[in-house]
Amino acid sequence: MKKWFTFILAALVFVFLPLCSYNHGNSTPAESHLNQPETGHSHSSPSKLNKFVLAYYAVDYTGDMLSYDSLNSNYTWIDSIAIFNYLIDGRGNLIGQPYSQAVGLAKSRDIKSLMLVHNYVEGFSSGLAHQVLSVEENRSNLENNILSLIEEHGLDGVNIDLEGIPIQDREYYSIFLQELKEKFSPYGFLLSVSIPARTAEDIPNNWSGAYDYVRIGEIADLVAVMTYDEHWFGGAPGPIASLPWVERVLNYSVSQIPREKILLGIPAYGYDWSSDGECRSVSWNKAGELASENGGANWHDESSTPYITYYDKSGDKHETWFENESSLELKLDLANSSGVAGVAIWRLGFEDAGFWRTLTAKLS
Repeated sequence: MKKWFTFILAALVFVFLPLCSYNHGNSTPAESHLNQPETGHSHSSPSKLNKFVLAYYAVDYTGDMLSYDSLNSNYTWIDSIAIFNYLIDGRGNLIGQPYSQAVGLAKSRDIKSLMLVHNYVEGFSSGLAHQVLSVEENRSNLENNILSLIEEHGLDGVNIDLEGIPIQDREYYSIFLQELKEKFSPYGFLLSVSIPARTAEDIPNNWSGAYDYVRIGEIADLVAVMTYDEHWFGGAPGPIASLPWVERVLNYSVSQIPREKILLGIPAYGYDWSSDGECRSVSWNKAGELASENGGANWHDESSTPYITYYDKSGDKHETWFENESSLELKLDLANSSGVAGVAIWRLGFEDAGFWRTLTAKLS
């Protein structure tokens, strides 16, 4: 998910275990837009709640069952999972595994399963993205491999999560999505895309400039805007997703992309910054425990998010910013008032029962 998602995974000691290689041959606006009425056609199926709920499914280490267990417990409210499972190489081949157990559970619970295609190799690789997108043969090979894997494993579509794309490949990325959509068309497979959050057109930006919101909105069926990592593990402490920032991102997004295609990114994690210079990711449920152990959470009025400060046994000061039920409620209110299609949760297994109580109450 960005400058963002890279560091989330790194902080979690992400371990990617490629089991197979798949090669299919060689082949800020002055006025708010949030409350304008919906127009256009929605490509999503009827959702279980009043909004479509997509959840990212990940396996961060051998034996990690957090996503599976959460899916098994909370399937009633989930419409689709995007399984973080296929890494590209520069020629358009795919390395990964189908996670058949997750797909089987999803099918039995009437949940759409999407393979997630990424370029994460100890960080999102701009070089891989450039190599595969800018060469027509490589791009076509990737498209064909995606289509073949969807058919082989009985999936419903794909989530494209290519991040750190070089600015010069902006047009190639849009071409890739258009070509993939055309190949999906005879089969009705779902094309969803995860894109960095921004508050205005910013083509020179090295992180988000390659994503043409308008073109992506024209092509994709669903667009997950990753409204998190406003403050990230490589920077200064602060809110993961302050409400004013999320609102500005959403306001810009609905001015560029049909709102009935937009999924608002919901973080189920936080960061713990230490005065010794270290920073670690903290899941939603662990952040709540950490707050309870240190006198309870404080509320930051300006950002509408919780935080805590505490000292560890070594005397180092910690500042932890995270999300809780109160901050989640406000973000879900935005999803409701803006008329967007739904939400996209990073990630399954980080949350607790309170997260789902809040989500179902607000989106029912």
